[in-house]
Amino acid sequence: MKILILSCLLILMLAACKDDAVEITSAGVTYEVLTTSGNWYGEYIDETGKKICFCSQPLPVGGWTHSFAVSTKPFTLHIDGTTECVCMGQMGAPDVTTNIYVNKKLVATNTSNWAPGNASADFVIE
Repeated sequence: MKILILSCLLILMLAACKDDAVEITSAGVTYEVLTTSGNWYGEYIDETGKKICFCSQPLPVGGWTHSFAVSTKPFTLHIDGTTECVCMGQMGAPDVTTNIYVNKKLVATNTSNWAPGNASADFVIE
């Protein structure tokens, strides 16, 4: 009877330890840019840590997303967007919203946060 009880306790302890040992090795990242009107320019940090710039060719109005996986930690995420408008930086400029999702959870968002028609978002995966 003692052997049966000890065996059951040992199995329960092993099962409890197994759950604690699970470690997430990568994170799914999605960048999103939303605009109310006009084309926009922007840049973001990609999965290799390189800055990708949409500086010479504006992207069309509406929504834009880009997804990838990150396995290096810590990893700094960054995205920004600027409207293509002579009114950029002035009241009445079209809004730009930048969002960062990690594992489908919104972790950073800003709408025209540093000037009308300009937005950026940052987040560090640790």
